Amino acid sequence: MTTSQTSSQPLYGVHAIRDVMMPMRDGVRLATDIFLPCHGDGRPVDSSEQVPALLVRTSYDKTAPEWDDVIPYYVRRGYAFVVQDLRSRFRSEGDGHYYHTINPWEGDDGYDTVEWLAEQDWCSGKIGTLGSSHRAITQTQLALRKPPHLAAMWVEAGPTNIYRHEAREGGAMSLQMFGAAHLHALDSHEVGDDPEKAKIILGAMRDMGDWLLKFPLKPGETALRVAPDLEQTVFDYYYRGEYDEWWAQEAANQESYFDKHADVPITVSCGWYDNFVGATANYFVEMNRQNESATRLVLGAW
Repeated sequence: MTTSQTSSQPLYGVHAIRDVMMPMRDGVRLATDIFLPCHGDGRPVDSSEQVPALLVRTSYDKTAPEWDDVIPYYVRRGYAFVVQDLRSRFRSEGDGHYYHTINPWEGDDGYDTVEWLAEQDWCSGKIGTLGSSHRAITQTQLALRKPPHLAAMWVEAGPTNIYRHEAREGGAMSLQMFGAAHLHALDSHEVGDDPEKAKIILGAMRDMGDWLLKFPLKPGETALRVAPDLEQTVFDYYYRGEYDEWWAQEAANQESYFDKHADVPITVSCGWYDNFVGATANYFVEMNRQNESATRLVLGAW
């Protein structure tokens, strides 16, 4: 089976391979769930009938129910579907360091993931990526590394410049990022299974309105002190009012590096009422200008 032979009809079953520990170039292993099309006898596709793969790299838990309907839709139509926990998130290995959406290793990890998948005997060598929000950011980061087997992207509602689109839109810190950091902290490796640390984060989430009224705050004064990397990131968002070298790093601003972006078919999509509609429109304009491959924009009233 080849990419051109994927079907609009649900012809296959779903064979799940969970917690594959995929090795990165530095030896860290990322927990990955792989869902393969299978035949009625339960036999998954193999080297005799290779299929393309769709890849999601997520900070929000690869086992989250958001994919429960998506995965079987594509797998039953002849695609492998792959969901991976990012480094230092959930079941993946790592040194515990995690800086919200500004992680300088994501480009390399994404490249290594695409190329590992392409080498599997069941894979046709064509890898597509998809996902929204942080899952969109990780797509852009890997696209700047131009993995040879990246075949297509669907980037939904993702910022490409954290300073302009996410953390300081309009000039001041976007305080919703303070709240968002608590969500990331609750399931961080830094908090882990420590119930006392989790209690501190949950208490702050419950009383977030009161916490916002306490600003200005300093490091060590927030509940995020139990997840120091995330607290550090929040105060970078808060104190760094001027665009500086920290904001200019590739992990924080992919727009400045668009000239390195892979030339593959891309759909970028967003809703009119989403925070990142401007980022999405700009992404489309730039990719449509520089790439020979087809670029499509989908904006809707949601």
